[in-house]
Amino acid sequence: MKAIRKIWRYIRNYKKALVIALFSMLVIQSLNLAAPLLVKSILDDQLVAIKEPWYETVEKTEKSVLYNGKYYQQQETKTENVLSVVIVKGKYYAVDDIVIQGNYHVENNTLIVTDTNNLVTKYNLIQLDINEVKDFYSPFINPLIILLVLLVLRYFLQIAFLYIQRTATSHITINIIKDARIDAIKALTLLPMDRFEKEPAGKIANRIINDVNGINSLFNILMNLMVNATLAVVFAYIGMFYLNWQLSLITFVLYPIIYIWLKAFIKRLRRSAEKTNESRSMITAQLNEIINGIGILQVYNYKDETIETFNQVSNEFRREQLKESRLHLGMGWNLIRLLGASITALIILYFGYNSLNIYGFVATAGLIYAYNDYLSRLVEPVMMLFREIGNYQHAVVRSERLFNLIDSVKEDDEYHEIDRYKGKVVFDGVWFSYVENQPVLKGIDLTIDPGQMIGIVGHTGSGKSTLMNLLLRFYDFKDDDMGNIYIDDLPIDTYSKRTYRKHIGIILQDPIMFKGTLADNIRFGAEASDELIEETLRLVGGGKLLDKLEFGIHQKIVRGGSNLSVGEKQIISFARAILHNPSILIMDEATANIDTETEEMIQRALEEVKKNRTTIVIAHRLSTIKKANKIVVLENGLKVEEGTHEALLKNNSVYANIYRSQVKIEEIM
Repeated sequence: MKAIRKIWRYIRNYKKALVIALFSMLVIQSLNLAAPLLVKSILDDQLVAIKEPWYETVEKTEKSVLYNGKYYQQQETKTENVLSVVIVKGKYYAVDDIVIQGNYHVENNTLIVTDTNNLVTKYNLIQLDINEVKDFYSPFINPLIILLVLLVLRYFLQIAFLYIQRTATSHITINIIKDARIDAIKALTLLPMDRFEKEPAGKIANRIINDVNGINSLFNILMNLMVNATLAVVFAYIGMFYLNWQLSLITFVLYPIIYIWLKAFIKRLRRSAEKTNESRSMITAQLNEIINGIGILQVYNYKDETIETFNQVSNEFRREQLKESRLHLGMGWNLIRLLGASITALIILYFGYNSLNIYGFVATAGLIYAYNDYLSRLVEPVMMLFREIGNYQHAVVRSERLFNLIDSVKEDDEYHEIDRYKGKVVFDGVWFSYVENQPVLKGIDLTIDPGQMIGIVGHTGSGKSTLMNLLLRFYDFKDDDMGNIYIDDLPIDTYSKRTYRKHIGIILQDPIMFKGTLADNIRFGAEASDELIEETLRLVGGGKLLDKLEFGIHQKIVRGGSNLSVGEKQIISFARAILHNPSILIMDEATANIDTETEEMIQRALEEVKKNRTTIVIAHRLSTIKKANKIVVLENGLKVEEGTHEALLKNNSVYANIYRSQVKIEEIM
């Protein structure tokens, strides 16, 4: 029920279409109620009504029939002269008497009737010719035509309202999927970073691409089961009680059995649905890893092992699907179909065994047809319930997985304008751990004055990136962490994350490019003219790049920037950061993957970029930070050194050793 309440937030936006769909369903079920009654009337009141007694009348009317020089008519006013028409083996006979109900047999112009008590009654009869038969049917022609027209009209009305209902339902489902996807993307952009570390990107993508369709399935199933099926049952019982209320009451015996049966079925099916959907998402996650790492797989010839791993995940999904199929075959709608067929057979046997005459109640052909039709409308919703309950369980599981993303804990998205930071940054006794009791940073104290450029160095795992992740508020302090971080003497959690990050920029080691133009990738949400974009790109050394591109800043960039070199992408990311004019700029190993020429170009650009802003550089190449105001050296989460390049060389400790090893490698190269 939680999933149902959650999708209502989307459905309620389309109440008009929902009302149209519900009204159409009501009309369709009303038309379904009328159909068996119309057929019954055609069979019993028109086609077979000829067998009702005909009484002699002195006047000729529209409903009277001329036979042997006398007029006969079926009427409530009874006369002494009565005539019956009986049908035996396709032949029509006239009997000058009222014929009782029973088994008919014709022998030597004599009608022999055996009733339910095995009493035999004999009548003299005369066979009617074809013209006489037509005369007896003539009073029923016009009513029959009217009923047939109503039956055809009912059919076309049902088609029309079914079209309206499905159009309205489709309008709702398409739009609620669109709305849910938008909410999922909004939630995705606000998820804390640790969510992406705990859950593979492929699984998250699967929630937005595939699991969102669970809302569509859930809505359609609810409309079919809760609304359409309920209306079908209600209208079927109206028709059944109208025909024979005693027999209708007997059908209620089935519902406790079906309830117990369904409860056991759902319990097992729920477990299977959860495992099946989890296996499906793991296939997506595995496939995502294969596609992203296809180059490495091919270079290291790891294809066989990759296929084997994927087969294991795929086989797990196959096993869960087979379990579910066996469950449907063993306990699901196939058995309900058998139950429905058995009930139909029992009804025919019931009426047939009693010779269509049960305690004075005559069961006509039209009555049996109509009653069986209504009964099938009772069985069909139960079959639908067992058939769709599996899809319902899958839809619930998939919807819950989607809403787990949409309704998950997100970063504060509130935004308001604040003054540009002056740029003073203070780390005050910072202790931080990703895993409890395993600190990554251990009591870091660091003060960065406005406008300074500082470098942060250290071996892999020393805590450099973690320090910047905290400053960017990708992670927040937990209860077991200590210390605080201040910007301009205010704790960094003073503002919402969106507001706080307004005046902070970052340049990553692996620059991210998006599909679009070069200008789109630099502008990236900022309000900037093409002239300013080009000026900024040239400022950071992108003149050569601009000059070689045919369309300049309007050059198309493919997804991931694969039509650009690593150095060119890094220059674009520099231009992106500078265009947003942050007061604090963080460079996380930004020159690690570029050549010496590009590094020299960026070094020259940095001289301009660092003016009037605080610049923090996590450096792999120490040549990048030689001119920094100070350099901080981290080792195993501790700050072990702090000073200028020259001072740290004189100190002849960790920094000096790192620097000498880099110089030696460069000389060898």
